Parts: sequence; C-alpha cells; structure tokens
Amino acid sequence: MGMPSLLESRENMRTISLLAISFLSFLPCAAHASESGPRELVSQVLETAGGEEKLLKLFRLRERLLVTKTPAEPVTQDEKGNRTSVVEVSGDWWIGKAKRDKDKVRVLCWAWSLRLLLDPQATIQSCHGITVNGTPAFGLRVTESIKVPIDLFFDAESRRLVAIDYDDTRHVFSEWKQTADGHQYPSHVVGFRFTNRDAGTLASSQWYQTDILELTPLDELPIELKR
Repeated sequence: MGMPSLLESRENMRTISLLAISFLSFLPCAAHASESGPRELVSQVLETAGGEEKLLKLFRLRERLLVTKTPAEPVTQDEKGNRTSVVEVSGDWWIGKAKRDKDKVRVLCWAWSLRLLLDPQATIQSCHGITVNGTPAFGLRVTESIKVPIDLFFDAESRRLVAIDYDDTRHVFSEWKQTADGHQYPSHVVGFRFTNRDAGTLASSQWYQTDILELTPLDELPIELKR
C-alpha cells in the first residue's frame, strides 16, 4: 500500500478531530456555575471576536452544503458551492430571493454570530468542568430570549466557539476565517444528531456539513430583497 495523499491525510485528520469533539458528554450547565460568571465569560469571548462592532449582522455567504453521513473532501480553490444566501442576524434569511421559513437555522446563526449573548432578554448561565477535544472548555447556556435553551461551548484558552448544542443537534465549528474588515466566522460546520440529548450521546455518523466558500458583510439589504 502506498503512502496516503496529502488530501487524504488532511481529510483523515479532520475526521478524527471532529469525532473527538463530537462524542463528548457535556455536563449540564446549571450544575457548574461556581467559577467565572457569565458576564465575565461573555466579555472574554466578545474580546476574542474583536468586540461587538466586529460581530456579523448582515452578510452574504456562498457555501457548499451537504446532507451526508460521510465527511466530504476539503473544498478546492475553485469550488463553486451549491447555495448563496443573505442573512440578517436575528432576522430573516434568504436563499437566492426566497425567504427561508425555519426558526432553528436563524437561532443557530444568531448564536454562532455571538449576538445572541448581547440580547437584553437573554438569561445566561456559565458552566465549567468541560473538556472538548482533550482541552479544557467552558459553556454558556442561553434561555428566555429563545424558545429552546441553547448551549455554546468555547475553548478555555482561545475563547473561540467550538460547538453548539441546540434542540436535537450538536453543531461543531472549525477552520475559522476573517473578512477584510475583521469579522470572524467558522468556515467549516458539521452537525451530529443526538440519540439522547440528556446523556449527550450522538449518532455515530454526521448528519450534515457546510463549508463557507465566501462571506461578505453588507451595509444594507440588496434592493431585490428589501421589504
């Protein structure tokens, strides 16, 4: 058997890394609220993101979205993608010119943009004693401003988002990039369905993956989408 190609090696390493993150059993946030408080942790993650002014609010993204149990090969330089969207964080989402009528994806975007942490109606709990991919992490659970509680998990050292548990799915974030104006975003996201949410156990295979090929912040809605 010959040596694996560079592409195969990258794919194998990414698959191993994602599985290591995904098969964790997180402890309930409410049981670990005695260390750094939520306000301090929110301040830290916002500082890592460059401050509130660098959080995405309105943007266009071109992506490769795949509903597949098998991890796809890394994107290539000339990847065309299969979907272009305009997203208004905590607002509407258009695929092409069609408005997307799914609350879950809008809440998920609101969370990974970190703007959910700034919502005045949000109640936030901090949780500790978590290990993600072999490294210490902490979590922030958000309630009240959304119908279903959502848990955001951050690397304890980098303060960067690594996973979100929301409803029936764990979303794993990696390969962070930055726009020319300093807006940070995860260019690779993989979703795993829970088999038991309370126990934190997941299906053995991924449910979906998306790779953001291009992301452009916008100052206003494109004219064809204005209400």
